[in-house]
Amino acid sequence: MPQHTDYWIDRLDGAFAVFSASGVELEGIESRGDAQNHILDLHDRDLIAVLEERASQDDFEAQQIAEAA
Repeated sequence: MPQHTDYWIDRLDGAFAVFSASGVELEGIESRGDAQNHILDLHDRDLIAVLEERASQDDFEAQQIAEAA
């Protein structure tokens, strides 16, 4: 199941970049505010992935119960 990811902002080649444990998520961002907005978008993306995974698991469990009945 996807997990919440921590993101941080740093400078990279004179511009802002958003990093995670996986590496560079986004680079060449003009302002810190834009970088913060990108982090919010990434958090939203992560949340959607978690919700979709949970829904998929719930569907699978419901199918298993229906087949067992």
